[in-house]
Amino acid sequence: MGCGKSSVGRRLSSLTGHRFVDSDELVAKAEGRSIPEIFAKCGEEGFRDIEQRVLADLVGVAGMVLSSGGGAILREANRAALKKIGIIVWLDSSPDVLFERAIRSGKRPLLQTPNPRETFDQLLSSRRSAYEAIADFRFDSSEVEQEEAARKVLDQAMRIQAQRS
Repeated sequence: MGCGKSSVGRRLSSLTGHRFVDSDELVAKAEGRSIPEIFAKCGEEGFRDIEQRVLADLVGVAGMVLSSGGGAILREANRAALKKIGIIVWLDSSPDVLFERAIRSGKRPLLQTPNPRETFDQLLSSRRSAYEAIADFRFDSSEVEQEEAARKVLDQAMRIQAQRS
């Protein structure tokens, strides 16, 4: 949350010519309502069920840059799907930078709590090991403009792809 997945992903998409896909947008489209509305009606577990179906449908689709929600890695089925989809980049930043970016929009359902910073820190702490375990590489976006981040991510992803070929 707040690492720049969508912004960097869109720039990466323009650099590669691949289409940009945001799993949250696909979830919202599938349900015909916004993410906050889905959380309000179905709760986090219901949202995660829809997210799992959306990610499973993307397996085998070529030519895309995917921005998945930060909690997608919480489910084994999603981790397996993401590995099949392609190279997994963990965009990271310092907790302070991530929180400042995440809270900016005011539209993060998981942060609609009496103490958003405490909630954010707990979420980040509970997810970090999963991010580390699944990522093909980590990129710190704290001090980098989005365009530069996209170029550096592309360079590293191309190196990994070359090693796999």
